[in-house]
Amino acid sequence: MHHDMIQQEEQTCVLQEDKQPFIEEISALRSLAGETGVTGHLLEDLDDFKREVEHLDASTWERNEVRVLNRNTLVRFSLAVLRAYRTQSC
Repeated sequence: MHHDMIQQEEQTCVLQEDKQPFIEEISALRSLAGETGVTGHLLEDLDDFKREVEHLDASTWERNEVRVLNRNTLVRFSLAVLRAYRTQSC
């Protein structure tokens, strides 16, 4: 029983260490979008995406396909921010 609790705590810690940098990337992209003048639904979508990732439980986050899908979503948001910035700059 005690061994299971320690193992679960270690797993949670490792997953948090993996998930936390990802959340920080979302925050950095959100800040960049705000500083470059991107407004509207894109900022709201980034906020929603960050909240979704923050609330994923350990068992969901440890599934590789979930991490890959979230990474792909972050890439799509990055491209959307770049497109929005380019549109506003022209």
